[in-house]
Amino acid sequence: MLALPGVILLIIFIYGRPQEWDERFASLPFLYLWLGLAFMGMGLDLAMGKVRLRATPQLRWAIVVYVWCVLTLGLRNPAELSEGFVSISVTFILFFLIGHSPDGFKGFQKLAGTVLVMGLFVAGVAIHQGFSSFQCLAMTQTIGGSRGEAGIPDGRSCETRLDCREGPGADPEAEYLCERVGLFKTSTINGRVRWRGVLQDPNELALTSGIVLPFSFALYEHKRSLSRALLVLASLLVIATAIILTQSRGGQLVFATVLGVYFVKKYGVRGAIFGAVFAAPLMLLGGRGGGEAEESANERTEILSEGLKIYRMFPILGAGYRQFTEHHWLTAHNAYLLALAELGPLGMFAWTAMIYLTLKISLVALKRYEHGAHFAMIRAWAMAVMAGFCGMMVGIFFLSFTYHYVLWIYFGLAGALYCAIKSVDPNFSVKLEQRDVFRLVMANVGLVVALLVYTKSKGH
Repeated sequence: MLALPGVILLIIFIYGRPQEWDERFASLPFLYLWLGLAFMGMGLDLAMGKVRLRATPQLRWAIVVYVWCVLTLGLRNPAELSEGFVSISVTFILFFLIGHSPDGFKGFQKLAGTVLVMGLFVAGVAIHQGFSSFQCLAMTQTIGGSRGEAGIPDGRSCETRLDCREGPGADPEAEYLCERVGLFKTSTINGRVRWRGVLQDPNELALTSGIVLPFSFALYEHKRSLSRALLVLASLLVIATAIILTQSRGGQLVFATVLGVYFVKKYGVRGAIFGAVFAAPLMLLGGRGGGEAEESANERTEILSEGLKIYRMFPILGAGYRQFTEHHWLTAHNAYLLALAELGPLGMFAWTAMIYLTLKISLVALKRYEHGAHFAMIRAWAMAVMAGFCGMMVGIFFLSFTYHYVLWIYFGLAGALYCAIKSVDPNFSVKLEQRDVFRLVMANVGLVVALLVYTKSKGH
């Protein structure tokens, strides 16, 4: 499959962000290079008959979301249409390539393995960062030429921000932070570990690393060996440690959800006990507490209230793609509410339909192939994708992940799993049926009502 190298390099680029930590890469158009390579490979695969292009269950709804984003942005803020069009186009193309380029389980496993490796990579960098020394960060020009939160380490050690401003070698015109400095020019923020680019928020790093854990389980289930057992153990330790260092309460919930869904579904009560044993240390050690946690909770409640107000201002079409911050100084911090506020009820339905179908692919596969040793690989990967995506569904309730690359990568992975199963069982089918539409509408309405009741109860 000639499309896979380009798609794999694209995933590595999205996670790795080489242009942000090495000036030599900053001017190279890696994104468009790997996109072009992937499309060229897909075209050759189709021309030579190596793959058969199958539409994933989420494709039509992804098209609706894509068109709706462009339409609403054009109506609400035409000045941003060009930039917004490129952004949502890359997101949609990323989903399309990942979901439709592999044809069979070998291709799917290569993509899932790449996501696992990159999730462990960012978690590993976070651990190194969390145990490195404190240094002074000068808040000057970054590689991209703009002022950023990361800053530039000047090599001076520190204990407080005051040491940086008043110590020897300080630039009187510079602003400083005192943070831990890690690999690839990364640094903590308020003592919390993070990565770069789309994962510079500690909460997003915690989510992204937590949801790859079931892929290591699937690799072990597919082929049980000592090396793969060690991979599972290493993944558990690395990911749990990274989430602890992010101090992310959402990350804790993601980790607990992933373990809970995987082991309860697979092993019942015994699985629940096993999952609880592994999750307990992280729940005890991770997360913020005290006044900082309370302040964060109050701020998020206020944002939820503002998001509902924005929806009431634009009840049909929504405020427009990427327009939430035009009405409030912070983004929604809730992917579901962000979809409603920016895209309106129709856009939210299309987006949540993608979520519903992504989950349904695994559920239908687990039920259809429940028995039979020759279906073990399907069960293993369906279980892994479902557990990881359940963690995603929990995590994005606290993050503005509606159009985030990582979410759409998982939409693509679930689609790739569907196509892989379809290649061995042409009768496998997943559709949004009439009863699914009813459930989805009720779920969306229930969520909005629940958010309204919650914010009212908090005085907003």
